[in-house]
Amino acid sequence: MKVKIENKKGLNKDLKIFVDKKTINNHLDKKYDEIKKSIVLKGFRPGKVPTEIIKKQFSKEIYRDVLDQVLKETSKKALEEKKIKPIGQPKIDLKSYGEGKDLEYVISITEFPKIELKPIEKIKIDEYTVKIDSNETDKRIKEIAKNQKKFIEKKENEKSVLEDLVAFDYKATIDGKSFTGSEGKNTQIVLGKDLFIKGFDKKLI
Repeated sequence: MKVKIENKKGLNKDLKIFVDKKTINNHLDKKYDEIKKSIVLKGFRPGKVPTEIIKKQFSKEIYRDVLDQVLKETSKKALEEKKIKPIGQPKIDLKSYGEGKDLEYVISITEFPKIELKPIEKIKIDEYTVKIDSNETDKRIKEIAKNQKKFIEKKENEKSVLEDLVAFDYKATIDGKSFTGSEGKNTQIVLGKDLFIKGFDKKLI
């Protein structure tokens, strides 16, 4: 088996792998010997079927099994040889294969990045001291307070106006039937923002 790294683009690599036909044939012979021991064909005793008969009937299926086995074994060995740890399943592109032929294919992989960790005691940290001016703090508090509107409870029967905060219970129906989320208790809204339905706030008023 020969392995060559054809293309490098960052963490992406293409490996060209060559397996000679002699190696493939050795795998095929072993496979035929295994099958010969167990195969049963009419007119032959178990274990006595000639290899040529088996080849004639099952050569395509057997070659596919052997090819699959060789691809798994050689691709794994190639990655180990080049010390490459892939992320996910490599993509295999067959270039040349077939009975009586050399096997040539390319596997495309993305490998894990190599990360070197430095001893923590050698890591330098910049320390910063942040000083906050009390005037800036007071200014920010006033801005927050300004945006937090204070609501005063209205007198009984006093009419609400836009920007008032109102609390109400509701029950909604569609064609007289209730639905999920159709009821609410002590729901609070500021009138004029139309957070429910456009025009809803004016109707509340």
